[in-house]
Amino acid sequence: MTKSTLLDQFKDLLAQSKDWASLELEYAKLTAAEKLTMLAGLACTGAVCLLFGITALIMFGISLAFLFQEIMGDALSFLAAGGCIIVLMVIVYLLKEKIILNPIAKILTKILLK
Repeated sequence: MTKSTLLDQFKDLLAQSKDWASLELEYAKLTAAEKLTMLAGLACTGAVCLLFGITALIMFGISLAFLFQEIMGDALSFLAAGGCIIVLMVIVYLLKEKIILNPIAKILTKILLK
């Protein structure tokens, strides 16, 4: 039987502590990388959806103007379609907290606190 001295036990404890600290640091790096990747993916998805949404809004506005052309004149139909879009923008602005900010906050807290 070999007797380990208190100094040997302390050295073993210090070595194990260093290993544990390096593993914890590595885990923190991997967790941060995962969260940053999820946030970047969310930002890219949001940008693509925004681009497609703007394109669709333009197309719907033009279609609405041509639909209104059957009822009223050319210039007035485009003004009416633009007015409809402005009304939608005002509604979205007034409801921005419920339909934009709260869902984004929920997603971010889910990603960051997970």
